[in-house]
Amino acid sequence: MPFKTPYCKVPIAVKCEPESEFHYSDAGFCVIQQLIEDVTKNPFYQVVNEFIFKPLEMEKNEFSCGHNKNGELVDGKYPLYPYPAASGLWTTSLDLASFVLELMNALKGESKTGISESLAKEMITSQRGKSWTGLGVFLEGSDKELEISSKDWGVGFQCMMFAFPQLEKGAVIMTNAELGVHQLKGIIGEIYKSLIS
Repeated sequence: MPFKTPYCKVPIAVKCEPESEFHYSDAGFCVIQQLIEDVTKNPFYQVVNEFIFKPLEMEKNEFSCGHNKNGELVDGKYPLYPYPAASGLWTTSLDLASFVLELMNALKGESKTGISESLAKEMITSQRGKSWTGLGVFLEGSDKELEISSKDWGVGFQCMMFAFPQLEKGAVIMTNAELGVHQLKGIIGEIYKSLIS
């Protein structure tokens, strides 16, 4: 039976046996968001503000104007997406870095938000036999050389976060331009390569 949420206009249906395949899924985050709202009886934005943004002092979330690959302002200055949990967060590089630092602190048992050390380790552990994906992050390498990353893009914007949790190093690179190429093939990739070499 298809699942519906206020955030996704089309019904969300299971297309393959659970845990048998990996798919990047905005619809999956719509289901998670609905679950959070159902369990807490509070709107999603209120839950994340109370349990994530305020404890980490992530208060600089704001909008910036996006640009296309020709340097022209995108229609409406920035896009609005209907899926808050999947693509509704607008933040700064410093605030996203605070979130990454919280993950690193949790791995040492020093979380400010109550993330357990075991949950933090699970987040950066391969899931369901897929060596390249953790919970909410992509994985590369292992042990002390483990790199976690997230590459995000939308109309007029591109972003990349990467970190080496065991080495306590990382960076967040954000642009308000969409070059029309994968992050690693543009300026973000050039910065990334210069930082890891």
